[in-house]
Amino acid sequence: MGATDANQLLKVPFMIKHFQVHYQQDPKLSIAGFIHMHYINPVIDADHEQDMQLPFKTHSSDGCMISAISMPLQKIEVEVPAIPVDTRNFSGIYISSYSFRPMVNIFQPPRIA
Repeated sequence: MGATDANQLLKVPFMIKHFQVHYQQDPKLSIAGFIHMHYINPVIDADHEQDMQLPFKTHSSDGCMISAISMPLQKIEVEVPAIPVDTRNFSGIYISSYSFRPMVNIFQPPRIA
């Protein structure tokens, strides 16, 4: 199951048995009530050790593998050539000088011919 928590699904049979024990103690207990009791509002009681064996109650990092590649540090120098820019003759498009007037003709209400 690798480095995922999919191995927690192997604990589902234990969860079913644990539900049956609680159901024998209280036949009115629903599955939603069981989940609420153990996951949403857990209580530390006499069977706390069994509760912690339920799926997704604990996280085990047994299958996690951490690998690293180490490389010797080397200083790398890159020379970037400077590009001369003549700011006196810069002819960029400025928002204030750009006009949307040609598009005004597109958005017209329908006319009777």
